[in-house]
Amino acid sequence: MIYLDNNASTRPAPEVSEAVCQALDGFYGNPSSGHRYGLLARSRIEWARQRVAALIGAEPAEIYFTSGATESNNIAIFGAAALVRDFFPGGGPGHIISQQTEHPAVLNPLKALQARGIEVTLLPVDGNGTVSLEALENEIRPDTVLVTIMHANNETGVVQPIREAAGICRARNEKTLFHTDAAQSVGKIPVGIGALGADMLSIAAHKFHGPKGIGVLYIKKGLPLKNVIMFGAGHERGMRPGTENTPYIAGLGKACELAEKELPMRMKRLQGLRDMLFGLLSAELPGVKINGGGAEKRLPNTLNISIPGVDGNLLVEALKDSVAISAGSACHEGRRSPSPVLKAMGAGDDEAFSSVRITLGRENTEEEIKEAAENLRKAALRLAQAR
Repeated sequence: MIYLDNNASTRPAPEVSEAVCQALDGFYGNPSSGHRYGLLARSRIEWARQRVAALIGAEPAEIYFTSGATESNNIAIFGAAALVRDFFPGGGPGHIISQQTEHPAVLNPLKALQARGIEVTLLPVDGNGTVSLEALENEIRPDTVLVTIMHANNETGVVQPIREAAGICRARNEKTLFHTDAAQSVGKIPVGIGALGADMLSIAAHKFHGPKGIGVLYIKKGLPLKNVIMFGAGHERGMRPGTENTPYIAGLGKACELAEKELPMRMKRLQGLRDMLFGLLSAELPGVKINGGGAEKRLPNTLNISIPGVDGNLLVEALKDSVAISAGSACHEGRRSPSPVLKAMGAGDDEAFSSVRITLGRENTEEEIKEAAENLRKAALRLAQAR
């Protein structure tokens, strides 16, 4: 079985699994306890905090551990919304800007805030999936408390112009906060806080060979953000209550350490394999089309394609025992509806239904790519002939 669904969840690196097991065995104390075992656990957490900070160019004190990017997004969005009265006293209910192709972990919190009276604007994207910066500039208002735009799309891999978007926010309203969901980009391309200019940034460990169920919210130093959705003891400096998950935090730290060391090699290798795969498919499948921006505007591991005359869900089903891929986004499979991301990019229903997402990881080989291409070709041709 060839695993090509790495944007949904990567296989933990062996070094990460080892770090988790070591922490389970040797760092089992409560990190809030003052005895030796608690202090050992705390030391492992702070080591991991330093590794995360080093990977994204932040300070360790700006790193807060969460259960994943979904929780990080919720803390950032609801926390920013709670600042409306402080930032804009008497200035209306508040306003948040995002884009149409965001992940549900952003769109659904925004829907919840709309029900509470916060106004939300979703920016359009072009045919390549790139957010409209002109629309962003036009939509920022005096009471816009937050702009949240994902760094790289989970379905197409399209990388958004985050630095430019954050710059527009600064120029139009210095009080507007900027958040980016970087779950898909961290560990796959360079992600630096200084280069992006974000006030908040979300990370998920399982997207770059770390464990599931652990993530990070970066919060710029001095930002008066508070967690307004969870309440408890003062863990993570009051930002995220609950006893820290030391083993998985250690695994996340190791994943960040590996990514920092391997990133240039990973990017070059994965882009080469991705382009090889598309070359093999396009030579055998007439009309196959890439969905999303050009090679330099996508994650190096991501290939979202539409195959004319082939239903993406049926192709995934036909390959379930040989090649693991996904139809649309793996986070909300099972719904028989065209991808909202592709529809926002202007795709018709037929094109959207015929799309599949193929995403490579650290362990994939050239031999696997060739075998996967052959299996994909055969399955696609069988489905096309059966129509």
